[in-house]
Amino acid sequence: MDEKIVVTYDSGLDIDPEIIKKYGVKKLPVIIKMGAIETLDDDSVTPDDIVEYFKKEDDLAVTAPPTVQDIFRFFTKFAHMGYTVIHISTSAKLSSAFDYASAAAENFNKIHIIDSKAYSIGGMPIVLKAAQMAAAGELAETIVKTCSEMANRIRMHVLISNLKYIHSGGHINIGQNLLLSVFGMMPTVSVEDGYFYVKKNYRGKLDKASIKFIDDVLKDAKIVERSHFFLGHTGIPSNILEDCRKEINQVSDFDSTIVTRCGCSTTTHYGDGGLLLCWVAKN
Repeated sequence: MDEKIVVTYDSGLDIDPEIIKKYGVKKLPVIIKMGAIETLDDDSVTPDDIVEYFKKEDDLAVTAPPTVQDIFRFFTKFAHMGYTVIHISTSAKLSSAFDYASAAAENFNKIHIIDSKAYSIGGMPIVLKAAQMAAAGELAETIVKTCSEMANRIRMHVLISNLKYIHSGGHINIGQNLLLSVFGMMPTVSVEDGYFYVKKNYRGKLDKASIKFIDDVLKDAKIVERSHFFLGHTGIPSNILEDCRKEINQVSDFDSTIVTRCGCSTTTHYGDGGLLLCWVAKN
């Protein structure tokens, strides 16, 4: 009897809608808190709502992983339909989502949890790979082994053009915020093995800084899987995004570039000013 597999992920990861539609991938919504209001990241709240809340209230929306009970109920409906579940979680070093999902999975025989060691679009290559393998009829054990190994090869960099969010969130102090603002600088971070690392700063307007950022990142991206490059954003103007896509195509030879508007969880960190680059290194 063929194994029925469903691929799921928590919404701390950002997955392109076309991938979700094509492969029937399912989202486990994280919790979003805006002041006294608490809701689920189930499309009832949009990234634009997150930005608008900050503008009106000068207060950050925050996220929290779903409870073990919520995850248990999420898994139960697939178990009752006879599915084997392969669930990809936000990095265990950045969120409790992996631990909670693992605890919920202990109540089932056919649920597998993969630590993406990433967040936002960093989880997209893993979700896509798992979905493709499931569609091709691969066994869950093989998918889990392949995707767990891939998690070690995810590379992601973020250019942050809106300093208000990272300052309010405590990621930079008052002095750093003043220094970056005075000199018109935009900080960058990378995610490696599940952790944030602060990288270099870029000066100037976003349209110019984003191209320099792409060039600097891709000049070091030599030994990579060439199938897909992932470009995420949290509300970057369309003309700048198009210039970024063209630059990626000019300076690299990826088969395709997947451009995705990031969701609520990522927007709570970067507001409407985050540009994210992701690819997969080769073994």
